Amino acid sequence: MNDIDRATFRSEVRAAGDDLFPARAGLLFAREIAYPGLRPSDYVAQLEDIATAARAALAPHATLETRGLALAEFLFQSVGLRGNTAGYYDPRNSYLNEVLDRRLGIPISLSAIYLEIGRQLGLPVAGVGLPGHFIVAVDAPAGPLYFDSFNGGVRLTAADCARLVRSASGYSGAFDARWLIFTPAREIVARMLNNLRHFYVQMEDWLLAIAVMECLRELQPNVPAHLRDLGLLHYRNGALRLASSLLNEYLAREPDASDFDAVRQSRDLLVEHLVRLN
Repeated sequence: MNDIDRATFRSEVRAAGDDLFPARAGLLFAREIAYPGLRPSDYVAQLEDIATAARAALAPHATLETRGLALAEFLFQSVGLRGNTAGYYDPRNSYLNEVLDRRLGIPISLSAIYLEIGRQLGLPVAGVGLPGHFIVAVDAPAGPLYFDSFNGGVRLTAADCARLVRSASGYSGAFDARWLIFTPAREIVARMLNNLRHFYVQMEDWLLAIAVMECLRELQPNVPAHLRDLGLLHYRNGALRLASSLLNEYLAREPDASDFDAVRQSRDLLVEHLVRLN
């Protein structure tokens, strides 16, 4: 049995620290949230096979610039990974096992595969979390090269990135160069999980939304808002005592929160409900 099959999302997050690999983390949270029978090692092997084939495709290319371009061409043309424009909000787009099986994904899941293959090939790759759209970069000596994983791996200029932000988020102001700062691995995983949380909340699938929130809480234990959101999800799911406990913990940790009064009122309503039940 491969080591990843013995791992849990919690053990992976705690052992890896800031060196967390988004692809490995993504396979583990997929198993814990929605695919209990998933064997992550099967997909690790598939990623290794893709990397082996990519290594041969990149062999003729000597510079980082041409290797980054060749990897984009290989993944999004030869392998056939592509953005799911017809079913963008399908949660399967956020699970790497499904993305690899179906060759369909959203920007961040497709980018996670580029990052993993690039890492295995020794390329200085990084994720870039633009508002509303995730892209990848190769940190070349002459400056980063940016690629849009969702749109066929096309190379992007800074002006292209500005257009992506406008189309994806509706933002109409000046482009902020800080949006091009490389995104740490743990933040990439958090963004993947937050996408899933939004999908499941919109679907009113409280159990799956709770499972996502538990992973987010493990990944970001110092974010008190996760306690609040988890409490509200448990309330939606009918677990009133647990919801009340989590909201109490949030209020104790965040006495100066801007939403303190609103959360306290929700907590008080829960307590009144519990009293009537008794």
